[in-house]
Amino acid sequence: MKTYPSIVVFIVLIHAAIFGNFASAVFDPKRIQILMNPDLDVIYHTLAHLDLPDDVLNLFSESYIKEIRQAKEDLEVGATRLDHELAVLQQRYRKYPRLRFLNQAPFMADDLSSFKQALALIDYNDRTRTMRSSNKGKREKKPLMFYNSQRLITLFRNKFPAKEERAFAKQFAHCLEEENSRFYKLYREARDEWDQQGMELFKGFWKRQGLRILWPWAANCGAKQFKIFLSPVMHKNGRGVLVVKGQDRLFHVVVPLPTSKQEAIHSFFVLLQETIHQSTDNLVVVNVLSRPADLNTQTVGVRENAAYHAGYLYLKTRFPKYRRPYLSFLLKLASKEASSVDILEGLFAQSYPLNEASKRQINTFISDFH
Repeated sequence: MKTYPSIVVFIVLIHAAIFGNFASAVFDPKRIQILMNPDLDVIYHTLAHLDLPDDVLNLFSESYIKEIRQAKEDLEVGATRLDHELAVLQQRYRKYPRLRFLNQAPFMADDLSSFKQALALIDYNDRTRTMRSSNKGKREKKPLMFYNSQRLITLFRNKFPAKEERAFAKQFAHCLEEENSRFYKLYREARDEWDQQGMELFKGFWKRQGLRILWPWAANCGAKQFKIFLSPVMHKNGRGVLVVKGQDRLFHVVVPLPTSKQEAIHSFFVLLQETIHQSTDNLVVVNVLSRPADLNTQTVGVRENAAYHAGYLYLKTRFPKYRRPYLSFLLKLASKEASSVDILEGLFAQSYPLNEASKRQINTFISDFH
């Protein structure tokens, strides 16, 4: 997708003196870019209207939706198609878990236009070069397509085989199109100054400490390209997506766009968490006797908590200054707060439990990591 003002971060660090055993990893800090991309954000903006209670992929935030409703009033846009059709979208999104792939899909596309078109034309059949019409089962001739759309249509058809899933994909595309043209572009233009201030806040912490903290994890994930997207859609969580193209590994992370110095640190914690996943996801141990559906849910939960534990142990041993802020941030996500570090640690263990086998794996990894 098209990118907007970027900051190519280049800081010369003495590898061995700072990062110990992982200093040998060949990783140029210039590979890390910090960006903003409204074309990417509008996809997550649309997904953020769909509430998934108690799901780690939930982007819904009451405060964000309230902010958007107010913005639509201020800009005199009124209710959009997304607002009108939200109930149906919500029902399908909750019913079909495979639709959650849309959280990763934006990074599989090269641009917003082909992303929208591929969802809208998901019923197009490349073999017959026709598309089934809703008009009594008749088939229409091949529509005019963007170059990248056919590849994405194949991807989406494989990911969403059920009729109801494809119906959601088409509806989502139409809502996304109107939401962007009628409201979101105007909204982002109106808040451009705020966005730039948020970028500067994050960049300030990044230069002071962020790159130094993240760098060994970035090196360890083996990505040829590492992009950080600051997004006003994200409030408490983020998205980390690894895309493999041929022999290249491309890592993309979407994190909250901060509005204060404190939030800049919290945005960095989200970035750290999403990056750590690339190193720890394969270390966890889950109950293989679980049913397939339960096993998938359990694996996601264990991986999430393992990344939290790895992040805490890493900061505790290497950057103790951020030990308390990190715990406080995670506990706030779990709607729990405390004062002393000892109490924070206890609440952290309760809020993000990890089985002993996985904990041993994480402990060993971190002890070798620094």
